[in-house]
Amino acid sequence: MVAVTHYDTKGQKAGTVDLPQELFWAEPNTHLLYLSVRQYLDNQRQGTANTKNAADVRGGGKKPFNQKHTGRARQGSNRSSIMVGGYVAHGPHPRDYSWAMPRQQRRGALISALSDCCHSGKMAVIDALETTGKTKELHGLLRTMELTGKKVLLLDAKPARAVLLSVRNIPGLFVKPAREVNPYDLLWSDQVVVTAGGLESLKEVLMK
Repeated sequence: MVAVTHYDTKGQKAGTVDLPQELFWAEPNTHLLYLSVRQYLDNQRQGTANTKNAADVRGGGKKPFNQKHTGRARQGSNRSSIMVGGYVAHGPHPRDYSWAMPRQQRRGALISALSDCCHSGKMAVIDALETTGKTKELHGLLRTMELTGKKVLLLDAKPARAVLLSVRNIPGLFVKPAREVNPYDLLWSDQVVVTAGGLESLKEVLMK
């Protein structure tokens, strides 16, 4: 078992929590982490860049100037790719950059990222997130946990609306359902705080 810091609902340290070693203390697979981060970033790309090719430009039916006796290089169209206003040769066109990883690789990458968080000491468990929707309440919780000014990822089984309202105006603080977390989120964060309910959701995902 792996022991990580345990906080109560007030943000006070309440000892440690034991986590399954096979899920939270594995040897991180750097190649799987690389593939997972690359896939996440590739899937964010919109792929909407577009340029006009030779079939898209208008005009160019008339030869712009005489073939000879002008002292210039011969041109057959003023819409050539080397002319101002012409088409773009080998330019970008809309495309889909997204790709998928096999399920076992995704699972291995997530276990590697979680294990890296435990190895580096940035994983913690909190009983629950209790707030009425006021930003100052969650900000006070972070101050008690000495996490102000850090990039903090809060994972809950199903974040309540009050929690989502509380985090909107706190820079560097993000809340996410535990089932939707990915290695990029975990590696990006300075501190990962998961609720007891979120921890159970993580175990369910990893045990499949």
